[in-house]
Amino acid sequence: MNVEYIVQPDRQIGAILAELLDTSPKRVVFVSAFVRLQTIMRIKPTALTLKAEGSDIRFVVGIDLGGTSQEVLHELLNWDIDVRIVKHRFPGHTFHPKLYFFEWTNRATIIIGSNNITEGGFFGNYEVAARINYDLPKDAAELASIRSELGRFINPEGATAYILNEAFYKKLIENNEVPTEEEARKEISAQIKARRKKANGERAESLFGVEDFMPPPPLPADLLDRLVKEVRRRRGHKKASVKDLRKAKSATQLPIDEKGSDLLLPAAFYMTLPTLQGANIPGEARIPLEAIELAKEFWGWPDEYKMEVSPRAGNERVYWNWRPVWRIWSVASPAVVAVQEVRMYMYENSSDFRFYVRPLVNAGGDLGDVVRIRRIAQEDAEYECVLARKGTQEYDEWIRYCTQAVRNSTRFFGYA
Repeated sequence: MNVEYIVQPDRQIGAILAELLDTSPKRVVFVSAFVRLQTIMRIKPTALTLKAEGSDIRFVVGIDLGGTSQEVLHELLNWDIDVRIVKHRFPGHTFHPKLYFFEWTNRATIIIGSNNITEGGFFGNYEVAARINYDLPKDAAELASIRSELGRFINPEGATAYILNEAFYKKLIENNEVPTEEEARKEISAQIKARRKKANGERAESLFGVEDFMPPPPLPADLLDRLVKEVRRRRGHKKASVKDLRKAKSATQLPIDEKGSDLLLPAAFYMTLPTLQGANIPGEARIPLEAIELAKEFWGWPDEYKMEVSPRAGNERVYWNWRPVWRIWSVASPAVVAVQEVRMYMYENSSDFRFYVRPLVNAGGDLGDVVRIRRIAQEDAEYECVLARKGTQEYDEWIRYCTQAVRNSTRFFGYA
């Protein structure tokens, strides 16, 4: 038996758990107080493969404090695996453990720490965990002892433990015991916005420093597919509604839904570029409206934008502008960093969202190259934009994130 420590962000526990799942354990137990849909969708393909191969898989989850959504429970229910919910009726007795157990024929691993099954817990937060490795059969007695001690979490039973099935899931929904994913994200988004404002509504200057974290792996393509389809469905419905409304009121309606909650809370955005080189090419890049609507907080929409009307040839052109400072560089020349104001804007007349970054053009960025954009919210810059041209190692890594086709285009985008 040996013990090691996992200190995040130095090592991401999400990557470690993914590696362990890929080694075909015969028994897996995930125990977590909070569970997010984005994160379990990362686990889903491997978990279902293991189930098909005959592995025993169990999830033990909490539903306190709104940390697990209806959509998470519905997703796990569809996996047709053993799912337990632990919940004490009275407040003040929150189910809060985080534990991950793997067993093979000749070894076993238990990880106990602070990491929930969330994007932060797996990749972005400061977390620490202990990993205990057992050699079997040599350490069989020690493993049996620790499994017994952790039994109330690995195999919960009694008055506060419940098997998740269709009937119990319906009761949870009927009793309003679990929030929807939208409700949970609204709460998180409101907290982020509140932290960025002073009591008088002005933008607050942060008292704290920052350090770079490694972005998480690409979000699963099937999750983004599902979310993009939902956004397009909403947008199609909204267009019909707006058309009727304009007939009645001649009202101006923005092409991005302002009221709907964010479907994602991403760490980074990836996109292949349009043609930027050549005569009479302005060097603007367009971000798909679906990408904006998936993560409005990431793009500062709509709070940071102000409407400007520009008359041209007798027609009013309506722009919604924001000019934050960006830090821009290319992986080919990391020492050459441009820090400048960048115009990000919604062009209402043609219903598209654009940004103009001349340093990308100067660095040779062109059709098919990939940019990674992060909202870093640092003192000298709100965003970081990094160019990876074809042929670079970073391009080969980042193109994997670009899983969603841009409509009527050869370009792709994605989130981490």
